[in-house]
Amino acid sequence: MKIKQFSAFLVTYVDFLEEMAKGEREKYSALISYEPKQVDRVVSRQQAMNMRLTQLEEQREKEQAAAGLEGLTFSEILARLEERDQGELPELFRRFGKAVDEIKYFNEKSIAFVKEGMRLMGMPEEGAPVAPYSHNGRQRREGGIPLFETKI
Repeated sequence: MKIKQFSAFLVTYVDFLEEMAKGEREKYSALISYEPKQVDRVVSRQQAMNMRLTQLEEQREKEQAAAGLEGLTFSEILARLEERDQGELPELFRRFGKAVDEIKYFNEKSIAFVKEGMRLMGMPEEGAPVAPYSHNGRQRREGGIPLFETKI
């Protein structure tokens, strides 16, 4: 039955999401520890995981459609299936939701931490930082701290 194939795929997907959540926790820890090498490592890893996430989500949609459940939410899937046919889907859906919530939580904490750091450095909250010097090497008057003239 296609439901079993969908369920087997979800095991892989949920395991990946839980690993991704762990990576988001590590990213946040690296950011607040101010360890640049660790930040670089975890951010690079998360970028690769984001690409894999896109692939897995596309595959989930295909597997779900093949099982005759296209466009349905997880709760709608469970409502449509007989309890005996649900197998491990309720537990997988619970783990899926928990992992996604954890990813969102730590990602939001990381973003807030970085934004606050940028604010403390005098950088604009949104968009690219204002360069303290113009393209011809002259110091800008508006915004930005002259990096090469800052006393340390």
